[in-house]
Amino acid sequence: MKAAIHQLQYWPGLRFFSKMRSADVFVYLDDVQFEKREFQNRNRIRVADGWRYLTAPVLSKGRFSQKILSAELDGSRRWRESHLLAIRTSYGRARFFRDYLPALESIYSARYRFLGELAEATISFLRAALGITTPVRRSSEFSLSSVSTRRLVDLCGAVGADEYLSGAGARGYLDAALFRNAGIKLAWQDFKVVPYGQAFPGFEPDMSALDLLMNRGPDSAGYL
Repeated sequence: MKAAIHQLQYWPGLRFFSKMRSADVFVYLDDVQFEKREFQNRNRIRVADGWRYLTAPVLSKGRFSQKILSAELDGSRRWRESHLLAIRTSYGRARFFRDYLPALESIYSARYRFLGELAEATISFLRAALGITTPVRRSSEFSLSSVSTRRLVDLCGAVGADEYLSGAGARGYLDAALFRNAGIKLAWQDFKVVPYGQAFPGFEPDMSALDLLMNRGPDSAGYL
């Protein structure tokens, strides 16, 4: 059985979902440290002059060791309204915007206290729209104390996987010997973004998967 593991993200990109679809089980890495200026609480959408971030504000002052699942959103800011307006502005004329607008309005009308809840809401919407049925688990289910590569190996063992699918960017720091010694095959994702028509002229890669969905609708799965 092939496992893939990835940190929770807000509106993840195509590599995230390609890896999810290619796995037999996908583990949300939700009990690791929240890192500012990473993709845990932000992602990119297309705009007329390129792209912009949608960033969910997280309370971080004095909370240096908080986990992704328990990182608290800043409820004093009107980010929900701002993000929905940004999506409307960017994709209002996209071919499939109206098809998915009710679901987007539902996501942004809900109240989330923690980043983990919000991230999972966006992931669940996208994976369903992309037709991905891979079972998902959360790393917090297993209460593991290991870190780095050892943690990934232990999570594979916890879900009964004998193969681990890693993003190519991890080649520089994963300890392949730990997988080999545990009898787990280490496989590398080979994914290249195929250009598609976006809401504005030109093509910007590495957008949130939301961008693909707004423009390609039911055909989006073919780009994974």
